[in-house]
Amino acid sequence: MSSTAARATAAALLGGVLALTTAAPVGAAVGVVRDPAGDGRTSFPGGDVTKIRVKHGPQALRLIVSHAEDSGLADVYRFNVDTDPGSAGPEYAIGAGIEVEQWSVVRAKGWKGMTGGALCTGDTAIDWDGEKMRLVVPRDCLGSPERVRVNLVTANDYPGTPVDHAPGKKTFGAWVTTG
Repeated sequence: MSSTAARATAAALLGGVLALTTAAPVGAAVGVVRDPAGDGRTSFPGGDVTKIRVKHGPQALRLIVSHAEDSGLADVYRFNVDTDPGSAGPEYAIGAGIEVEQWSVVRAKGWKGMTGGALCTGDTAIDWDGEKMRLVVPRDCLGSPERVRVNLVTANDYPGTPVDHAPGKKTFGAWVTTG
């Protein structure tokens, strides 16, 4: 092998190692929930989700929602968070809206409702140009679970417009275990 080829091989290996070691902080696991563009059922375009990045770290659950190109954000987001594989449906719901730019965690009553008041609240970061929404929810707001899986429902404040279910109606993404 020539010295040029050896250097190229070493650089490629080093680049791969760096990519693996810098992908997520130590102790954080990352999962991605994908949802096809154009599957939202609405006459109003906002809220067509294409991806949810779920980062489950030792201190917080970080959620980043990406939308279809030119979709725009929805008015209302409900993240259904499952923490118990032995129980049907989500144990927690995180509600967020773009008008108030805040989120709140409540206990979920299966897929249909919520019980009690807010367990935690916080600010939502919105990237209007990038059509992304970001939430950072302390793990103790969710009972400090070892693993989570997420479903997202978006809606708009217009009659008859539940927009999108990611990855599908009453379907969760894969489990993401904290490190």
